[in-house]
Amino acid sequence: MFRKGDILLPSSRVAKRDWLNGLFHPAVVWDDSYDGTSDFHGIMLTHTAPNGQFDNILMAANHFEDGHEVVFSNTHFVNQLFIKFQGWGTFELVGRLTTEGIEFIETHLNTNSHPIEFIQYRQLVTR
Repeated sequence: MFRKGDILLPSSRVAKRDWLNGLFHPAVVWDDSYDGTSDFHGIMLTHTAPNGQFDNILMAANHFEDGHEVVFSNTHFVNQLFIKFQGWGTFELVGRLTTEGIEFIETHLNTNSHPIEFIQYRQLVTR
């Protein structure tokens, strides 16, 4: 069972060349809990800074728990809620946001966004 703020990646990692067909970037679980057997809502983490296309928001070291594979490393969150597909998993826990990290995203997340697939997001930002 995963909970809001857990950072997941598939146990079998997606190759960079296949990044549109799976979960390549770490995903923060954005549902209160996630049993690992269905689709879920997630926040994408990336190293890409904001630019003309992407409204990514820089996080801070205190937003991430220490001792995990995924910790702060010039990490941004993509300002959009995404649908993450169970078919991309089995997922494993690779990090965890702190309470401050969850609150930071809650404060800055585009409240006008509704959960979409990444492919739809790419189409919106590349117009």
